[in-house]
Amino acid sequence: MIPGVITLDGQTFRDDDGRIYMYWGTWGIYPDHGCAVGILNNDMKTFEKTALIPNTVAKDFFEAPYMFKHKGIYYLMYSSGHCEDDSYRVQYVKSKTSPMGPFEYPSTNPILTTNEDGSIHGPGHHSVLELDNRYFIVYHRHNNPHSGGGFHRQVAMDEIFFTPEGDIVPVRPTHAGVLDVLPAQAEPVDLALGKAVRASSFYSMDFRPSFVVDNNNGTLWRAKNNEGPAWVEIDLGKVVDIQTIAIQFEYPTYAYQYRLETSVDAINWTNYVDRSDNNRWASPIVEHGKALGRYVRLHILHTQLNGLPRGLWNMKVYTQQLAQETLWSPPQPMPAKEVTRGGLIHIDAADYKEGQLVKNIKNKGVIGGVFNAEQALAVKNYQGKRAFFFDGTTALRSSFAVPQSLEGNSSFSLALWVNNPTVERFEQLLAWSSGSQDLSKALFGYGSDPKQGAIIHGSWPDMGYSSVPGANSWHHIVFSFDGYQESIYVDGKLQRAENRMLFVHPGKFFVLGASDILNQNFSGYVADLKLYHTALDEQSVAKLANVGPKWQFFALQTDDLNLGKLTTLRNQGTAADTLVTLQDAEVVVKGNRLSIKGNAVESKVLSAILQEKNYALDFDWYYGTAWQHAVITADNGKKKFYRNGKFEKPDYSDKLLRVMSNGIQLTYPFHFFRAYPHRLTSDAVNKRFSQWKEGVANDLEAYIPKVLSPPHFINGNQVFAQVEKQQGLWYLFRGEGELSGWKQEPYHLFKSSKLENAIEVIVKDVFGHVSKPTRLSVRELKPNLIQFSRLQGDTIRNKRIPFWDGYEAIRWSDSTQTEVSWQNSSWKLQSKDTKWGDKLHPGPFLYKELEGDFTVEVKVSDVAGLAHRIRTSNEAGIMIQPVDRKDAYINHCILTGWNLGNLSRSIGPQIFQEDNTGTGIDFSPYLQVQKVGDYFFLRSSKDGLDWKDLPGTPFLRNDLNGKKLRVGLYQIAGNNALGYVVFDAFRIWK
Repeated sequence: MIPGVITLDGQTFRDDDGRIYMYWGTWGIYPDHGCAVGILNNDMKTFEKTALIPNTVAKDFFEAPYMFKHKGIYYLMYSSGHCEDDSYRVQYVKSKTSPMGPFEYPSTNPILTTNEDGSIHGPGHHSVLELDNRYFIVYHRHNNPHSGGGFHRQVAMDEIFFTPEGDIVPVRPTHAGVLDVLPAQAEPVDLALGKAVRASSFYSMDFRPSFVVDNNNGTLWRAKNNEGPAWVEIDLGKVVDIQTIAIQFEYPTYAYQYRLETSVDAINWTNYVDRSDNNRWASPIVEHGKALGRYVRLHILHTQLNGLPRGLWNMKVYTQQLAQETLWSPPQPMPAKEVTRGGLIHIDAADYKEGQLVKNIKNKGVIGGVFNAEQALAVKNYQGKRAFFFDGTTALRSSFAVPQSLEGNSSFSLALWVNNPTVERFEQLLAWSSGSQDLSKALFGYGSDPKQGAIIHGSWPDMGYSSVPGANSWHHIVFSFDGYQESIYVDGKLQRAENRMLFVHPGKFFVLGASDILNQNFSGYVADLKLYHTALDEQSVAKLANVGPKWQFFALQTDDLNLGKLTTLRNQGTAADTLVTLQDAEVVVKGNRLSIKGNAVESKVLSAILQEKNYALDFDWYYGTAWQHAVITADNGKKKFYRNGKFEKPDYSDKLLRVMSNGIQLTYPFHFFRAYPHRLTSDAVNKRFSQWKEGVANDLEAYIPKVLSPPHFINGNQVFAQVEKQQGLWYLFRGEGELSGWKQEPYHLFKSSKLENAIEVIVKDVFGHVSKPTRLSVRELKPNLIQFSRLQGDTIRNKRIPFWDGYEAIRWSDSTQTEVSWQNSSWKLQSKDTKWGDKLHPGPFLYKELEGDFTVEVKVSDVAGLAHRIRTSNEAGIMIQPVDRKDAYINHCILTGWNLGNLSRSIGPQIFQEDNTGTGIDFSPYLQVQKVGDYFFLRSSKDGLDWKDLPGTPFLRNDLNGKKLRVGLYQIAGNNALGYVVFDAFRIWK
């Protein structure tokens, strides 16, 4: 309704003349934002007049405006700071003129803040009550002890006082409130007040049992467990006549199933009331009855929300029957009492053969069932552990449903042995939720994002790692939740813990290796995964983290090595980072397999094994035109040699390798080499040969990738090539002086224009089987460069726009301060109150109309907020849109607000794709979009030379192929602050 004001938190005020004013606004912390005020017309729907009270006047305005009048002075009070932490507070401005101001900011601000000991925490979002010419502030504050996010709040009231000058005296918040305003009446004696209390358990001293009898709504008892029964017992000190018991459960709007009982000796118990089938909520619950007893015990049996804490604010006992009755809610749906408990999921790669491709992984947990994948996973040895390899595109779904025992606020622990060679922002390991509601998600990952890289529940409970576990190393990671505290352990040590309450909405199945919507895929290795229906304590976590392989070995593997010279290589037989020195080594392709050709292998670990009386060497070699397998064993110093599974004279082994003091010397290229600190039996040798023979067979020997885009120049110096993608394959592009390295993307952009007439494409699988090179000729013709020459400075107001085919913007540019100007090779676009797709307030858009393939580049030299490193909602970049419709488009833009940085967006009929780099103000300023047929490749660069694909790209847009497109530059402000962008070096190659 008013620019710069989010329309929430409305409050009305009636002045002495009968006129009614409305105040509203929230999140007014942004520049040029604040609080809105309007005079309501008689229809109470429209306004006679509105105005903005900026946050430069109502300083720090955040939300919750409240107006009242006292002795001719108008007081506009509001909340500031962050509602989830201790900065939340109340401030005010005052006016002696009008409810609409002008206002002054008194020196007594702020007037209500967190107290010194923190027991009154984050007070705010208040109203004012006037009673007998006394004024009281009614506000909420966070619960004690404070739970995460500030969503658990308690209502409090304290008195307001004024100085002789009419300023508000800072309020002294109390726990007692203002008891003297309550009507005087005889209170019945609570026999439980201050008496001795026992309980089945208590979570911590912050939730000790004695809080049940302190008559304080700011303290409570909470059991250690949030599943199953819990009890609390009061000793009244003597046998009395009990006629009323009043209880206040922690969560008054959830139904609890419970039982009350009494006893004279704490041995023999009699039911006072049994509501073990209750399905209604209330607070307080007043139970009438008649019993003689000294002890009163409450059993909490079951709750409406799974995992709801077993907690109680107060329990009171009276000898008389109170007139008060319980006001019950309507019946509520209650979950099943019997749920699946224990170790729910356990998958273990040690149960599978190395070199195996699996589409089904058995769940050894109590649920049973399997995880199914459309694309098979490889079982590989990696740094001493047998593990499932996730290639960043694979996800598995469980054949079994998510049990009810993981719903709501239920406890759980997820423990994994995991190795992530390259840690990206978001890589999900396991998910079991559905939907997007805050607090309802359950995604657990190994990513680098500081806010959501570890856990995503939706909104404030999301967590990143305090220190991201190091890449390319094995880590034992545990996520544990006990119904109150969620903890992250790495390698047996607690790394981060926060309080929260969850409302997890279970999905129909578990997802392994991706999010619940099958994105943010994990790329790396998982050796073991366990999911429990309970929270693990620190001792249990440490015990799991200390479980490792019984023995380790020496292993060299070539599966993932890039072609070319090699001087060192990691020993893959151990989790310890032990490097192996290679002499005159080179990674080559032999017999359609990656292999190492070299002179000597030097390693202390290998030397130590070779000095044992018992050891075994397992390796293969390429000679002539074929691969062969060998095993050499030493049995108490006696050497045996097996060739392709058959025993032969040891003399031949001397032709294959020579043992040196610091390692070995190999004669022929090898694909793998292993040394074990124990001997192998003949049966074990045969088994290894059979397994090796299966692994040698591959389908890539005759594979030729289908070419989608032959090598061609996309601009003046870069060559692009693309082949068809096949699942489970990696691609290597090789040109003169440039080697891409193995990559899953079936395309490559060569940096150098000094390519020969052709490039080569080689394909490999997960085990290092390699196709023959495919040679592709480079099209020498370069595309035409379309760019404007140096232009004399001018603006759009002169109705002249050189170079461009068209321009779109709001017709009433004065209200949005829309302007386009240029000087030499720079273009500046600015506007305020503009949004893309808003018919009334569109941002400026300059475009060329193009058909067919093209490449467009531009540099974003400046954006709003960059000079002072302030993130804003200003958005600017490259826009691509079909001429015949505006609801389909592609953006490659800069948006620093929300720490997004470089952003990619694809919108169309049933299409919504959006991702970002998370770099915020540190974005990459060079933008590039390349159209090739149906594909749009979006890249960014720090220097205009080294280009990187944006997350989530390329976009495949069949609906845009063959269309005439508007390709150009745009800017939108996103709010009422003036935004702008300066573009340089805009170029199109066609």
